[in-house]
Amino acid sequence: MDSGSNHLNPLCVVIATTTSYPKWYRGKSRSIKDTDKIRGDLAVEFVRIACKIGYRVVVADWQSPRTFRKQLSSVSGAILIRRRSPKRSPSKRQALLKATKLNGVKVIILSEPEKVSLVQNCIQHIAKPILKGEADIVVPKRDEEMFKKTYPFYQYESEVEGNRTYNEELKSHKLIDVGDNDLDMFFGPRALSNDRKVVSLFMKSYHFSAAHASFPKWYFDAEELSNTNFFPIVAALRKGFKVKSIKVPFKYPNMQKQNEEALDNFFLEKRKAQRIGLIVELLHFVAYLEKYRRIRVKALR
Repeated sequence: MDSGSNHLNPLCVVIATTTSYPKWYRGKSRSIKDTDKIRGDLAVEFVRIACKIGYRVVVADWQSPRTFRKQLSSVSGAILIRRRSPKRSPSKRQALLKATKLNGVKVIILSEPEKVSLVQNCIQHIAKPILKGEADIVVPKRDEEMFKKTYPFYQYESEVEGNRTYNEELKSHKLIDVGDNDLDMFFGPRALSNDRKVVSLFMKSYHFSAAHASFPKWYFDAEELSNTNFFPIVAALRKGFKVKSIKVPFKYPNMQKQNEEALDNFFLEKRKAQRIGLIVELLHFVAYLEKYRRIRVKALR
């Protein structure tokens, strides 16, 4: 940000994201149920808009078709790398590490690549507090009206419930004050300072002991979401970093909403399992931070 100005220099900001659309194809969508096509097209739009504004985008891709990768790599400002893992957290760490090494980077945005509205309407909101030194990490908070209006209703209900429970646990362990506004933890994007101590929170990997799990094994895998989207925020709160909630005018993509509503039984079960898994993972992670005996979490790095 220029001294004495509210203008955000886009070269200060890098977006790190991951893609994996094995069934993507060129041309127009043949069916609203073609999830990889719908999401892949949104990802291409996301990268094009972000780079046109002037942001650089690091994309770690897993097994998308050559035609898809070619579309991304042809965008000036996009940096495409091959994922070493199909799981989301290791891939985000891979993209994040690449982003930290680019020249002039002060803020890194971790985001899913379908969130076109984020680059159109929200980056400045969440980057500025970090550039001004007011925050180390920003957790964007969706505008309630837009959240309810633009998301599939079952997802809205699931994430409202997930946020409520997650914040109750954070407050009960005195990680946030009872009077504080809730963090929108179930909204994926995160903004963080390109500071070694801050970045290190997002680079750590934690593993759950399956032998002690009280739910089916597929409910638990911190390497999917918790290790990069949730645990770094919890650890930052515990360590006293400046974590700020900023409201943003985010709109869920209409095509993605239509796709998920067309496959609502699949996505309904997915959201439910995801919510339960993330809450239970939080309970174990807090026990780890508080050094309870017989904890079920191990730090791998």
